[in-house]
Amino acid sequence: MQLSENSPRHLGLNGAQLKLFAIVTMLIDHCCLAIVYYGLLHSTNPALSTRQDLLWDIYHLMRDIGRTAFPVFLFLLVQGFIHTHDRKAYAKRLFIFGILSEIPFDLCIDQKLFSVAHQNVMWSLLFGFLMMWGLDYISRREIPETMKFLLGLVVIAAAALSAWGLHTDYRYKGILILAVLYFVRFDKRLTLVALVVCFLWEPAAIFAAIPVAFYNGQRGNMPKQFFYWFYPVHLLVLFGLQCVILFLLR
Repeated sequence: MQLSENSPRHLGLNGAQLKLFAIVTMLIDHCCLAIVYYGLLHSTNPALSTRQDLLWDIYHLMRDIGRTAFPVFLFLLVQGFIHTHDRKAYAKRLFIFGILSEIPFDLCIDQKLFSVAHQNVMWSLLFGFLMMWGLDYISRREIPETMKFLLGLVVIAAAALSAWGLHTDYRYKGILILAVLYFVRFDKRLTLVALVVCFLWEPAAIFAAIPVAFYNGQRGNMPKQFFYWFYPVHLLVLFGLQCVILFLLR
């Protein structure tokens, strides 16, 4: 991500602050699903029957805010791929926490101990990371450009089909959008345009381009595994709160 020569690197948002933004907006989205939707809106308590319109307004507002999380996570994944010194360790973390997060995700989002209908976002990020790894490997081979192009298409298609087949978060759309962000990764203006254009089908998500526009290229300070542990733990906590709410509103 190239920065303007006139832009002081200490201004704007660093990677840790961007990640915190994505974590908070993701938390708002999951609170919306676990507490407002499955908790309050699904409650049969008569006291809530007169507040359905208000609850639905809150639900839609929180969902719109939450839509900004995934684009930022995709942007940070590209930056992580560019700057990581150990791609194997990076992919291994995504894989391990994809497994650890699956039951908490299914409990919180699908209300089941295990569900094949929808898989957590770690798998989307893992398939996307492996796709970028494959594209980078191909770009470094001394083979004809036409062959590089065709092999690149195969890698993208394989990642997209994997995400679609396993029903990961955002499925093939997330992979294809990540591919676009990967190809424009060294141009800030094109990255912002890509974020807006690629998420036109989900208008609330395009506002993620605002915090990304303030990215200053610095990593910032956040424990490396904070997000990885936060993801499954917050899902378990939200599921617990959901159970308490449904019990109290019986």
